Amino acid sequence: MRRVAAALIGCLLVVGPVHAQTLELRFLDVGQGDAALIVTPDGKRVLVDAGPAAFPVVPYLRSHHYDTLDLVVASHNHTDHIGGMTAVIASTTVRAYLDNGMPHTTATYESTVRAVAASGAQYLQATARTITVGSARLRVLPPPARQGDQNNASVGILLEYGAFRALLTGDSEQDELDYWLKHDSVPRVTVVKVAHHGSQNGTTAAWVQATGPQVAVISVGAGNSYGHPASQVIGLWQNAGARVYRTDRDGTVIIEAQRDGSYIVLNEYSGPGSAAPLPTPVARQGDSSGEPPRACCRVCTRGKACGNSCINRGYQCRKPPGCACDARP
Repeated sequence: MRRVAAALIGCLLVVGPVHAQTLELRFLDVGQGDAALIVTPDGKRVLVDAGPAAFPVVPYLRSHHYDTLDLVVASHNHTDHIGGMTAVIASTTVRAYLDNGMPHTTATYESTVRAVAASGAQYLQATARTITVGSARLRVLPPPARQGDQNNASVGILLEYGAFRALLTGDSEQDELDYWLKHDSVPRVTVVKVAHHGSQNGTTAAWVQATGPQVAVISVGAGNSYGHPASQVIGLWQNAGARVYRTDRDGTVIIEAQRDGSYIVLNEYSGPGSAAPLPTPVARQGDSSGEPPRACCRVCTRGKACGNSCINRGYQCRKPPGCACDARP
């Protein structure tokens, strides 16, 4: 059994937690790339990858006044995963930074390395370790030694919050997935971030069977030139009982999880319609408070209002009325 080291990320003043006892895992719609933000009930924040550019990660962090990231993980050093990293580091305080330790011959990688060094962030190697971030635990799945390919040297992150588990594996391909199945204890999880944007070489039947998620999220750009995601990959996850979400169609995908393993999935659309004029707020059905309606915090132009977020019109809302508003009746 591999010995696991534990690291504790430092304390942070909580300005405003997401909701009491709720962990939020947000797969940001960054186009053809990856970026996921974890916010614990204690107000700790972890960013896994930063997308191909500063937008929309940096504006999102700023709009939520997230000026500190307790941990930033670069799954690997391709531009579609670290293109926005220098801007993230420049606009926030990063306490710790972890990557796969494999240099890459691009200007994006070199500028990221310089930014990390200048930031004063603690550098963590991708070794078998468990990192405690507030009430959540991140188990690092290190890539195979002496791997010469960035994709197959992706860092895996297993997020654990009580009975809830989510697995993010960057752009790992079949070789690395098979390596983890043979050398690491890969558990069944609630949520999987489908590797390599749903590419055919980023999913195997054995991987699907081992992880057995209820939710599979594909971070992918609309109309990309790679043909991602592959229909065979979508079929593998769906046939195993997973509900598949795609950022190119569903927008940002938000998982709100509780310690007992229960969760809800929301979709937040931030496309062209987000700049539409705010509709006149109207009292929601069943609202007999007599209080004047509040201004909308989010206008749902391509979905429907659900609490403080927008979801696909075909999905059932399980949130109480919030500040999100429908753009049309």
